Amino acid sequence: MALHERSIAINKRSIAIKKGVACAVACAALLTSSTSAIAASPQKRAALGTRYVVTRQHKNGSFPGFSALGATADAVLSLAAAARGQGAIDKAIAYLKANVDSASLGQKAKIALAAVAAGKDPRSFGGHNLLKEIKASQKPSGRYAEKGDFTAVITHSLAMIALEAGGAKASAKAQMWLRDAQCPDGGWQYDGPRHKGENRHCFDAKSGNDFSTTDTNTTSYGVQALVATHTHLAFKTNPFKYFASARDDLGGWRYSYKRSSGGATTYMDANSTALVLQAFAAEGKALPGRGIRALEKLQYRKCGSLEGAFARTWEKRGGKLHRSPSIKDAKAEKSADGPTVIGATVGAIPGLLGDPLPISHTTTTTAPPARKSC
Repeated sequence: MALHERSIAINKRSIAIKKGVACAVACAALLTSSTSAIAASPQKRAALGTRYVVTRQHKNGSFPGFSALGATADAVLSLAAAARGQGAIDKAIAYLKANVDSASLGQKAKIALAAVAAGKDPRSFGGHNLLKEIKASQKPSGRYAEKGDFTAVITHSLAMIALEAGGAKASAKAQMWLRDAQCPDGGWQYDGPRHKGENRHCFDAKSGNDFSTTDTNTTSYGVQALVATHTHLAFKTNPFKYFASARDDLGGWRYSYKRSSGGATTYMDANSTALVLQAFAAEGKALPGRGIRALEKLQYRKCGSLEGAFARTWEKRGGKLHRSPSIKDAKAEKSADGPTVIGATVGAIPGLLGDPLPISHTTTTTAPPARKSC
């Protein structure tokens, strides 16, 4: 779970790091990487990831990220999917209740999803009826949006999923708006539906200010939204063909179909790979084993201060692929309170578990695994 602020940031700064190499060299380097990996099942890896997640929680219950509200809601969904860390979930929910007044529409949708996953009522959350407010945002076109919303498709998809999670129903107009927003290549772009003049990837080369094309993150949310509202047979074009176009040589998925960005090779990243796996699960497709293994290889190790955390992506140094950020930089992120590793770890957990949105509430949770010294 992909989520709202993370997709925006990834699109703006691009995922890739440095110039890469052909598949044969890249794959060989991946297999011989000297960084310690974990020999464990996806479920055990996800559980170890929750150990790192709970260590990043602030005293006020929030989590670091591109926005405190969005990142905290994402963390709740991740912990709930793994059924781990009830104390951290409770503190996060308290933070969201205390700060929901300042939430944007997309954040309200994420908070509603977190509330449901935590067993709370989104109709009475911090003094808000989140489902009513989401429904009230619908435009005559069927789109759920607020004035000035730049991320139309993602916001709309999250709103649809949140309504379904809370027992409400996205309107037929809303479902049709999302269906019609799909681009000819099978994907969705996050800043709006396709318009006249855009190519099959929803890019308008003549405009001079079209900065987005189709991407795996928005496409995953689109798939999960249409499946959640039981309209998944209405895809205009098969979105899984788009996912195939964005498959990395290493087995995971890039942010988009583009193999390079700014002249640099783009590699798979944890968030995109996990979101694509969630889309497979939502559609009832078997999770690609190679995709799961590719995501697993981004996990650092099962001991020490990183305790099961996931790297964001790969970079090539000295002819070999290395996890990025490096272990040294990842450790520093904890003190710098950066969002990269925590965001990747939060996103990876539901993907490893094959748990699509909306995340269901479970009444039985356990503590994350105890930290081990290296």
